[in-house]
Amino acid sequence: MRLIACMSTAVILFGPGAAFAQDWAPFFNVEDGFSATFPGQPKVATITYATEYRMTLPGRVYSAEDALGRYSTTVVDYRGIQKLHDDASAKCRAAKGANGTDGDACQNDFRVEVAGAMDFAAWNVMKPEGTKTTHYMWYFNEMVAGRLLQVTNPDQSRTFAVIHQHAGRLYIHKATVKPRMPEPVLFMQNIGFLNEAGKSVRYREFYTEGYGEWKFPSPPPARTERDLNTSIY
Repeated sequence: MRLIACMSTAVILFGPGAAFAQDWAPFFNVEDGFSATFPGQPKVATITYATEYRMTLPGRVYSAEDALGRYSTTVVDYRGIQKLHDDASAKCRAAKGANGTDGDACQNDFRVEVAGAMDFAAWNVMKPEGTKTTHYMWYFNEMVAGRLLQVTNPDQSRTFAVIHQHAGRLYIHKATVKPRMPEPVLFMQNIGFLNEAGKSVRYREFYTEGYGEWKFPSPPPARTERDLNTSIY
């Protein structure tokens, strides 16, 4: 599913602004397990990401901009989240000592943290004061479940975002275009996922994280597995 539900099919690439797309090119990053299309080589910044349950995780932001707007893919590494929650819960229980505690004071929030990661990321896009959410939905790309949203910002620019979890990472793929600019279809439609061999993956069934067992590596890819150096569009 390539954002068809929300993006106008009448807009090809960037509609009237398609000329701006001439320098866009595929970008692949095996270390962070994704592919995308950016206007030129994206800048890379290392970040720390505060989760809903007050854990701090490492991440990277890949960003670029052009005359139409700003584009970014934020990748947050959730693969260490279980240990962080286990350690926090154990530390809490040790601090209570012989005095005991009620059942919830030191509970381990690992599973709900993972299950709600996409919704928390979506809320962070929607919550700034003056922001109006114009669309929010469940959707999928390459059979990887996700969230899709659109907001209008106070300055009348528009932000489009898709959010996924795959192989222990959270992906926030986001574009903000200036007022009255076309929808950023080229950027939004070209987010993909790579396995450790650098090959693009697509699943037979919906891929989700946060429910049931937390297992790595991810389930085997299905039907389509293309070489890193081969166009995936």
